[in-house]
Amino acid sequence: MGLVTAMRGYSLMEVLVAIVVIGVGALGAAGLQLASSKNTRTALQGTTAVILAQDMAERLRANPQGAYVGVSDGSAPPGFVDCLAARCSAAQLASFDVTLWKCSLGRWRDDAACREARETGVLPPAQRRPGLPMGDGAIAWDGEGKFTVIVTWSGTGPHRVAVSGRR
Repeated sequence: MGLVTAMRGYSLMEVLVAIVVIGVGALGAAGLQLASSKNTRTALQGTTAVILAQDMAERLRANPQGAYVGVSDGSAPPGFVDCLAARCSAAQLASFDVTLWKCSLGRWRDDAACREARETGVLPPAQRRPGLPMGDGAIAWDGEGKFTVIVTWSGTGPHRVAVSGRR
């Protein structure tokens, strides 16, 4: 009677194929995670832009006598007037609203008016509310009381959100 021994185990080729398959799967999972993170950031920026545009639209409706003209992309915030500490006219309140809005958008967060608003505690520190990347905004009027609040920012491409309303 002969003694038969069976060898068990894996060949080197089987091990290499398994390593390649696991590596490709891990790279695919990492790519999906990266794409998901990028899409989440883009969605957060879009949501922030809509909230900021809607906030300005509500300010326009709340102050119908305010002169919210000349607010365009590239225009810096007007000087800071603290309407929380003192009673303000409709024009001063409009200036206050535009300053807070422009400072919250992101592009102007280092402007002197924005620094003053943060120092008085009207706005939170820039680290807590950084705004959008190169975020800016404009208010367009049609002459009949209708307005469009536009928020723009850059990221993986230029982005734009618009909210329309009537006073």
